[in-house]
Amino acid sequence: MHINMKYYIVTIGAIFIALGIGILVGFNLNYDQELGKQQAEIIKDLDTKFESLKSKNDNLEKTLATVTTDYDKAIEFINQNVDKVIVSELQEKNIGIISTNDNNDYTKEIGETITKANGSLAFDIVLKNNIYNDTKLKEISEKLNIEMKSEQDLINYIVEALKGEDASDKLRYLQELGVLKVNALNSNYMNYDSVVLAGGNDPKTGKEQFEKIDKILISKLKEENKYMVGVQKSDAKFSNIELYAKDKITTIDNINEGVGKLSLVISLKEGRTGENFGRLEGSDALIPYKK
Repeated sequence: MHINMKYYIVTIGAIFIALGIGILVGFNLNYDQELGKQQAEIIKDLDTKFESLKSKNDNLEKTLATVTTDYDKAIEFINQNVDKVIVSELQEKNIGIISTNDNNDYTKEIGETITKANGSLAFDIVLKNNIYNDTKLKEISEKLNIEMKSEQDLINYIVEALKGEDASDKLRYLQELGVLKVNALNSNYMNYDSVVLAGGNDPKTGKEQFEKIDKILISKLKEENKYMVGVQKSDAKFSNIELYAKDKITTIDNINEGVGKLSLVISLKEGRTGENFGRLEGSDALIPYKK
């Protein structure tokens, strides 16, 4: 039988194609097996790393729980023993208190902290928020026969009064006019070296009040070279702390706690400037550390 040459060519071609397909299939099978092995190794490695990370995380959680417990115990210890810790720390310090929070006067607690540390309480004055009321300013101007164009004039008058021997008469007269309250004014008030500013007022008017009272007061006291610490309670309705901090005075946001009282005493003793202590975000530390 005559066999056509084309038949050979087609047959040979088919054989080579079949061989090629077989090689390709075999290669792919081997490749898939290798890929499967690699994937298995990767998964195994990931499992190992995951278990390691999980173990580290569990250990960190246990460590954190221990640290938190120790931290809470330390805070509780300070809160319970702060009066013993601060004894004699403010000797020879003459400190005044000015509150701009007439809705919640907590200056008595601050005064007690100062005296327990053997510091001298020069004065305790609460400024009322009507200090920037135009009608009230006009009334004061007429009563004192002194021109009071703004709250700055009145604040300057108050600070200047603390430099004279007749401060008692001037301040008590302003008290009768309803713009401040004098809780204490001791005989050595003129020689005060530091002032604690007690803030934390109505959230609706807090920022406006800061601008019209606290900020002006800080500026005036800086002119008099007085050291200042701005404080508030941890549950303050309006926080002045960030605003105080912008004026570069030391702040304490938890003065109602034992640790806050300790921070106050250390700050007054060492003259810490521009540092922020307490629990709020942005605080430098819970309490001042030794420099």
